[in-house]
Amino acid sequence: MLNAPFVRVSTFHVINMTTTINDKSYFSLIKLRVETFFLISPLVLMMVSIFNFVDTKWVLSRVIPLVCLYCLVYFRGSIKHNWNASPLKPLLGTSLLAFVYFALMHILRGDQFGFSRTLLTSLAYLALVPWSRISQSLIEWLLVTAAVICGLNAGYEYVVMGIERVGIATNPIPYALYCAVLALASLYFILSRKQWFFRIFSITGLISTTGALFLTDVRGVLLFFPLVALYLVFRLLPSSPRHYLVTLLLTLVAIVVGYFAFQDKIDLRIQQTAIEFQEIANGHYGTPIGIRLSLWQEGMTIAKHHTLFGVGDKKLRSNIEEIENHAASAQPHLHNLYIDTLSRYGVFGLSALLIWLVSPLMVKKTSGGVGMRFDPLLSSIVLMIALAGLTDVPFHHTHVVYLFTLLTGVLLVTQNHTSKEDRLDSSETKPRSKS
Repeated sequence: MLNAPFVRVSTFHVINMTTTINDKSYFSLIKLRVETFFLISPLVLMMVSIFNFVDTKWVLSRVIPLVCLYCLVYFRGSIKHNWNASPLKPLLGTSLLAFVYFALMHILRGDQFGFSRTLLTSLAYLALVPWSRISQSLIEWLLVTAAVICGLNAGYEYVVMGIERVGIATNPIPYALYCAVLALASLYFILSRKQWFFRIFSITGLISTTGALFLTDVRGVLLFFPLVALYLVFRLLPSSPRHYLVTLLLTLVAIVVGYFAFQDKIDLRIQQTAIEFQEIANGHYGTPIGIRLSLWQEGMTIAKHHTLFGVGDKKLRSNIEEIENHAASAQPHLHNLYIDTLSRYGVFGLSALLIWLVSPLMVKKTSGGVGMRFDPLLSSIVLMIALAGLTDVPFHHTHVVYLFTLLTGVLLVTQNHTSKEDRLDSSETKPRSKS
């Protein structure tokens, strides 16, 4: 009886302590989630906002420095960890190399600084954020959500605003690449993930982005996208004649369905292309294809005389204005990523750009060398942008620089953390051998 009050007091204190601990855990969980959202907020802006909504890229360019400053204060060890993470090192190293070269060209002869500035901003973000705190599933849900929003935005522009070629936040060409990349990511998740709800959501994303891609009416991306999608499917499915046959049949069905869904726009584009080739055969180069041929010829002529360092932005601009084809002389660039870079920045500039472009596929070997790892999704993204560069200059649009650098970097580092966790789990679940 004498001990009863002390028992009640002790019980009260235990309950009070438990409640306090639960409150602390709850607030810690909320803080962790808010902090995680803040850390990935540049990715959210990049994937959801800057391609779909006008004048939002400036928000991204200001949020990234804030996140980097926060990481410098609270996660100072992340930069060393990210640099030592072998999947990210080639991308960081080649990005730094490209930044140095193009920044020097800006300093020495006044070339544009937009590409270098965007690359440096992306490089800082990738290097400073503690990616071990970001789960791969969170990135995947973000990509699929962005795919659905992309389709909704394209539908709104086309149906409600009456815009025939969607993508007013940038212009149709970078928007088409954005659609293609999200469509490839959605297709990848459909074929590689097992959760039925996530796969259904990914199917919705694939349909949305493919429809948006057709509404951009960009011939180059529309031509290359089925080839890259086919490559992705072949990389993911088991190697057997039956799977290849099924893939080809499904691709054929998808092409037929896409054709009938957008028959008027596709037929019009085919007729325009046929007319353009006929005009070129008759010696008239005022059509879009003829303009490109004139520009490419001029670019190769410049590259022959200025092989190492190119002529720079100002001189190339004046050379384009002197082209006899008046339609071509009004163009701001050469409509080919490789010829344009070669004539502007020479062999050294083109080499820096190409090494940076394929760097997400590089892997540091344990022996010290560098090899290539053709991850299905990453190699599809690289291939898509590389092919799109045959008919346009994707990286003249800083939106695409953000998209390529941040997306490939995040996919590299989150897949690496997941694979490490999977190896750890598998090693822990292995039965111990009897001694």
